[in-house]
Amino acid sequence: MKKIYLFNPEHDLALAHGAHNYTAPPFARQLRHDLRLLPAWVAPAGSYIAIPDDCSVDEDRRWLQDHHLDITPVPISQIADLGDCRIHPWGWDATLRHQLQQAGVSPDYLPSDEQLDWIRRLSHRRTSIAVHQALGNAFSPCPVELSTVNEVTAFMRQHPGCYLKMPWSGSGKGIYRVIDPTGDNHVPRWIAGALNRQGSLLCEVGLDKVQDFAIECKCRDGHTMLMGYSVFDSDFHSQYGAGRVAPIEELHEMLLGLYPDLDPVTGQVLMAIDDLIAPHYDGYLGIDMMLYRDDKGNIALNPCVEVNLRMTMGMVTAAMGSRHNLRGNFSVTAGKSGYFMKIT
Repeated sequence: MKKIYLFNPEHDLALAHGAHNYTAPPFARQLRHDLRLLPAWVAPAGSYIAIPDDCSVDEDRRWLQDHHLDITPVPISQIADLGDCRIHPWGWDATLRHQLQQAGVSPDYLPSDEQLDWIRRLSHRRTSIAVHQALGNAFSPCPVELSTVNEVTAFMRQHPGCYLKMPWSGSGKGIYRVIDPTGDNHVPRWIAGALNRQGSLLCEVGLDKVQDFAIECKCRDGHTMLMGYSVFDSDFHSQYGAGRVAPIEELHEMLLGLYPDLDPVTGQVLMAIDDLIAPHYDGYLGIDMMLYRDDKGNIALNPCVEVNLRMTMGMVTAAMGSRHNLRGNFSVTAGKSGYFMKIT
C-alpha cells in the first residue's frame, strides 16, 4: 500500500472551526504552499508527497533529489489515481477530508466522522489537564479551564505572567501572555473574543522556563510508542522558533543532564496517553514539556504543556538528525516572497 504525506498547517485552525467548509487565512495558505515538501523529511523512502496542483512536479522532484530524499511528488488532484494508499497528513480534520473527497479519494482511505470527532475532542487543550491528573498533579501547577470573563480576569490578576490559551490552536497561535493584568488594555477584548469563538480558555501559571522540549510518539492499535525527542526554542508568546537537529540519543542525554528523572516520568506520560488517547486515535502525536526553575531554584518538570494529535516540527527535526544525519538548528522564516525552511 502506497504511503502519501501531506502538509496542512492550517489543521489546528480547522479544528477550531469544526465544520468541513473552513477557509484558511492567507498566511496559512501561503505556509501550506511554500513548505509543502516539509513532510518529506519524515516520510519513508519510496513514499509520495501530495503537492498543490499549481506547483511544478518537476521542480519539486529536483528539490527532493538534491536533498537525497527518495520521495515522489504528486498533485493532490492525482492522489486517487495511485490506487491503494494510506494518507498521512500533518493532521486530520473535517476540512482536509472534504478536500480529499473533492479530489476523488475513496472514503476507504479517509477517517470516519467518529474518528474525526475523537481527534477534535482530544485535541482540545483540556487534554493536558487530564494528563496532569493522571500523574496525580505531582509536578507543575495544573492548568485550569475557565469559561467567563470574570473568572479569567480573576485568574490573571492573581497570577501575573500567566498564559491564556484558546482550546484549539497550535505553534503558539491563540496564546496570550499577560504581564500587566491591569495595564494591558488589549487583553479584555482578546479574552471576550476568544470565549465567544471557542467557549473557554485554558489558564496557566507562568513558570521560569529553562528549556522547551517534547516527546514524539505514535499511537497504533491502542498502544503508544515513544519515537524520540525534540528540543526547541519558543518566543515570548510561546510561538515555535527553532528546533535542534541532532541524533535522538544526543538530545536524550542532554535532557537527562538537566533532569535525571525524565525517563520514569516519560513512562508515566505514555501510560496516561495509552488510557486517554490510544484507544481512540491512530497516528502521530507530540507531548510538549518544559523544564523550569521552581521557587527554590531547582530544575523541575512540566510533564504536559500540551498534546498535539498531529505531525509536529519536532518529528521533522528528529528525523533530520537521526535518519538524515543532519545537525544544526531548524527554523521557518518569512521573507518577501514567502516562507523558507533552513538549517543553520
